[in-house]
Amino acid sequence: MEPCGNIKFSGKAVGYGIGLSSDFLEFPSAGLLLWGSFPLIVSIVETLPDFNPKDLSVSIGPVKLLKNPDRFVIGEHFLFTIQSTQITLDCTQFIDNKFRYYLYQLVLPHFAQLIGRLLFLHGGAFEVDSQAVGLVASSSGGKSTLLSAFLDLGYNLVADDRIGFVLEAEEPLVVPSHPYLRNYRKEEDIGKPVRKIAEKILPLQTIFFLRWTEKEEPFIEKVEPGKAFQNLFFNSVYFPDVKIQARKILGWLAQMKTYRLYLPKGKIETLPQVCHMILSLIFNGKRQ
Repeated sequence: MEPCGNIKFSGKAVGYGIGLSSDFLEFPSAGLLLWGSFPLIVSIVETLPDFNPKDLSVSIGPVKLLKNPDRFVIGEHFLFTIQSTQITLDCTQFIDNKFRYYLYQLVLPHFAQLIGRLLFLHGGAFEVDSQAVGLVASSSGGKSTLLSAFLDLGYNLVADDRIGFVLEAEEPLVVPSHPYLRNYRKEEDIGKPVRKIAEKILPLQTIFFLRWTEKEEPFIEKVEPGKAFQNLFFNSVYFPDVKIQARKILGWLAQMKTYRLYLPKGKIETLPQVCHMILSLIFNGKRQ
């Protein structure tokens, strides 16, 4: 399957191949429009409506995921209602940066899964020679810092924090996420705008699992398929059908090269060396 497959392109997306139309807001573009443009309806309300406790599916910090229909209640400020044809937002106080954080990190990925387009991996990716390279790490594991280093070298951002894989594809293809990078950890902050973001669907053939090390120098080792599957499966974002999720990851993994990259803890000065190691491995692999 070609990276574009039989998907039609019809304009610019807000993120993850999805467009939003709103009289209330404008968004920077992030790649090509793949799955269509949908209304985002915003209303300012005095208070958020009460919900039935039986509808509560997940509660993490200020975020509550409700079912029937799918809704995100975020603190006392936002209520996103997600349907297959539109997204609505009721808010008591509109806080732009907080809104964009939850839209890009939670609402759009959830919407993309609801309409059956994408499966998400918790990780970041950048573009090298018309392919995506994935970086997977735990929170504060160096992923966004390393992504920032590659962006400083002139490479395009593909994703920060959510890598969206095209669900219908048999090979691992990913879409541009959104034009922001969170290379610091400020809560409910979408991060800094990024000028260079990938503009098309890209094959992802290489993933690095990041780990800290007490050694002075960075180093890379191959990851066996079983360990790689565990890492990918448990780093994938909630998907409603676990069997499809596992089958897809197994199929994509068979077409990937997976490595563990050890980063010297606290040694930011080794980043240029780390970037060189990754690029050398990718380009040497393409020559073989």
